[in-house]
Amino acid sequence: MAHRIHSRQEKLKLYKKLTITIAAVIIFCLAAVIVFRAIDRQKLRKQEAYEAEQGVVRINGKKYLPKKNIETYLFMGIDSLDKVKKAEDYGESGQSDVLLLMVRDISEGTFKTLAINRNTLTNVKSLDLDNSYLGDSVVQIALAHASGDGLEASCENTVDAVSELLGGQKIDGYAAVNMGAISIINHMAGGVTVTIEDDFSKVDPSLKIGDTVQLSDEQAVHYVHDRWDVADETNENRMKRQSVYMEGLKKNIKEKCQTDSTYPLDLYNALGDYMVTNISANKFSKLALLVVKEKDEGEVSISGTEGLDELDFATFEADEESLNAAIAELFYKEYTE
Repeated sequence: MAHRIHSRQEKLKLYKKLTITIAAVIIFCLAAVIVFRAIDRQKLRKQEAYEAEQGVVRINGKKYLPKKNIETYLFMGIDSLDKVKKAEDYGESGQSDVLLLMVRDISEGTFKTLAINRNTLTNVKSLDLDNSYLGDSVVQIALAHASGDGLEASCENTVDAVSELLGGQKIDGYAAVNMGAISIINHMAGGVTVTIEDDFSKVDPSLKIGDTVQLSDEQAVHYVHDRWDVADETNENRMKRQSVYMEGLKKNIKEKCQTDSTYPLDLYNALGDYMVTNISANKFSKLALLVVKEKDEGEVSISGTEGLDELDFATFEADEESLNAAIAELFYKEYTE
């Protein structure tokens, strides 16, 4: 009997020791977890502080660093066949039918372009004819130029709208050229060669589907500018033609610049009556000659949804993920820890 009591007491002591040991282990583990979590939080705070200092941002779930040595230029094609003049009434400033952004990565010796759909919905400032601010509204980005004096204020309003669309990115310079200058540009480029893929029979029967032609100056105007009575009459289709024309134009201009260093200045001066720009003639000439030497990394695109507004005007709503991807590609590089 005493033996059993003794054994029971020993077991109780053993259980007590085990319980104390297990409790101690649990407490130790909990303390270790708390300490390690505190260390991890401290490391995370240090990492976040470092990343914030470096300018790291998250885009579509990935980390990026801003490119530090870039230049950005906005080129606008204004829906007017006339020479540039100050608007005296509403509707005379002209809309931006073409919006082409060029981003140069000077460190890499490369550049990329982004064609922005004129119907893209974004926040746009409304200006009076004296350029005073009237308010903001979400409308087609092409209307940014239609607001204001038709000169510098209209261009700067478009720059602001494009910058806002792209998350506040800085734009270093702009050039707005009335569509009336297409014939001048085509002539000075020696005629751009394209393959006709749309039905132009109602506006210019000489442009026949399937033909590869070196565009005359008059044909170039129809090919780049016309939308009504051409194919499906959509801006998206016209943008495709403009992209094709731009590729041929870049090739021709590159060849011209390689054989004549004064060519960019001659082109700049020839566009004078049709252009509003904050880029000086000297800067334009240097920029053109630099771009000729740099690697063209192609065109970035933004996908989205087409629709109609309450007045049945065409709209384009950029897909957020696609827009962010374009911003990342143009202005950032992936961050590696």
